[in-house]
Amino acid sequence: MTEQAAAQTQPLQFMLADTDPIFRVGLKACLDAVADIQVVAEADNPAQVLQLFSRPSAEEASPEVDPQSLDLLILDISRVGDTEANGLLCQQLKGRYPNLALFVLSATLDPDQLTKLWQVGVEGFCRKGSVDTPTLIQQFRRASQGQRVWDAAQKAQAQIVPQPDAPPPMVTRNVTAFTLLRQVFMQTGLKQIEQTLEQLQARRQGEALTQWQRAVNEGRERELQSVRWLVRQYMERQSGTAEEEAVSDPEEPAFSWANVDPWETDELAVPSRITEVSDGGNLAAQPDITTVLMDGLLAKLPTSLTNRTQDPLEIDILKAQKRQDLFLIVLKQFETVVEELRYAQVTRSQLVTKRSKLLQDLWLGSTADFFGKYLTIPLSAAVNTQGLEDIEIVSVLQQDQAIVKADILNKIPLVTELLDHLLFKAPLLVDNTLSAVGSPEAMLQAEALLSNLVVSVANGVLQPLLNRFATNEAIKQSFYDRSLISTRDIERFRNALSNHYRSRRLFKEPTEIFESQYGLIVFSEAGLQKISVYGSRDQELKQLQGIRFFVTLALEGRDAIAPPLQATFTFLGRGVVYILTQVIGRGLGLIGRGILQGVGGTWQDIFVSRKSQEK
Repeated sequence: MTEQAAAQTQPLQFMLADTDPIFRVGLKACLDAVADIQVVAEADNPAQVLQLFSRPSAEEASPEVDPQSLDLLILDISRVGDTEANGLLCQQLKGRYPNLALFVLSATLDPDQLTKLWQVGVEGFCRKGSVDTPTLIQQFRRASQGQRVWDAAQKAQAQIVPQPDAPPPMVTRNVTAFTLLRQVFMQTGLKQIEQTLEQLQARRQGEALTQWQRAVNEGRERELQSVRWLVRQYMERQSGTAEEEAVSDPEEPAFSWANVDPWETDELAVPSRITEVSDGGNLAAQPDITTVLMDGLLAKLPTSLTNRTQDPLEIDILKAQKRQDLFLIVLKQFETVVEELRYAQVTRSQLVTKRSKLLQDLWLGSTADFFGKYLTIPLSAAVNTQGLEDIEIVSVLQQDQAIVKADILNKIPLVTELLDHLLFKAPLLVDNTLSAVGSPEAMLQAEALLSNLVVSVANGVLQPLLNRFATNEAIKQSFYDRSLISTRDIERFRNALSNHYRSRRLFKEPTEIFESQYGLIVFSEAGLQKISVYGSRDQELKQLQGIRFFVTLALEGRDAIAPPLQATFTFLGRGVVYILTQVIGRGLGLIGRGILQGVGGTWQDIFVSRKSQEK
């Protein structure tokens, strides 16, 4: 059975969290009667959900719940307190587990509470007793697939229905023609943005998109939402000036950054984050730098699949689409790691000690997502001589964790500095100069470091595969490029990789250490390219031994001997050129000129002699 078929036969995993035990028992009985739905966990209070998700063991009565395995969490927040508590609970769930779908059941919620639920990205909402059981179960199915199950009445009560055709009335004072024209342009631009956003959302929900197409679609949505916020912020500020005074529509709430609804995406969405930055006492919401970097790399991925580094990389063996999917998976896993660090409130000093563990988790998660946790492959007849069954590839690949860590993960440069920059807004060292967060130099440096990290982890995902299952037919047909599908080509490719790692360890790495540089592989419009950035590596230089140490000595000796030798050879070369051109050359020229003159005079005498004889 294929992985896709297994996913289709597996029932949907639901969890119930309701303070009313009678309603919870009745709802569970109705869901248990449905073949494709299974209630795997319950909680008698929605506030206990986070505790169940984070509990390390099952020592208490309630078992541990894995939020990654749930398809839908159904919770009643009617008795969870005020509006802020309701929104905070759902916001924490969405922030920590963005792929977990939420469906809220409630007896009474006011419009402010509904608005908060919509803003934080709750997939579904329904009032208790408003629909029959079959309709409610169908809404559960749709919400578990990432669809927003909110009818028009609920949206209207939550005050989230846009009114593009009915702009708020304007009362102006001393209105100029330029002011009116500006207002017309802004209103027209907002309508165009809303229309484009509706088209993108309809495309995401109505078309079968690939992973890459969904990611690009979501990136465009985030960009348009940011532009919409900026335009509305500008209009609100202008409305307070002496030129005009706006009277807001009582039926439409004031816009805030929370209305952007960053979690209104499907399972592969990378949630948008915001950061409050103080500006003269005023708080201005700005997109998180991690989201900006992710969107920038996503925009470059379609043209960054070709290796232009002149060095072999493990990812070169993949098909173009598989290579793109792998990059996207590593980016998604990195975003998850950053969010987990942010919610865990890790200190700056702890980043150094956790560096190795973070990279291992990133590699393990990327490996499992790329190949699939339960992907099995048949062994060839030549290998399966003892009648062994098919094996799960991920469990075997993860056994090479120590090798990947030593060869690739430990050698990824400036990981701690990148995380410090993203989490704590620490400046980056660019060409021995500190660059603040948001500066062009810091953005370029951060993008280069993130690009190199993604490519390195992607290479680490494939290294165990090439070591253990390089010539397996099932692997070749599913993952390899057609140009590298024969056994001879695969072995040639593996030999090239081995020579590259050997040469890099013995010669390239010592050279980079001696030159205080890090070699990075970055995404560019022309493909994967190699650049160098400055980094202090004096401690590494002191620890070099053996051949690597003698490489640096040879470089230092060449630097000491080369200038005087070059000056000496330059002087001697100029002398030789002078002798050849000015002395020997001119002498040969005079001799040649004399020979030519002699030959010419001889021919002239012969010609005169013949003329005389003819006469």
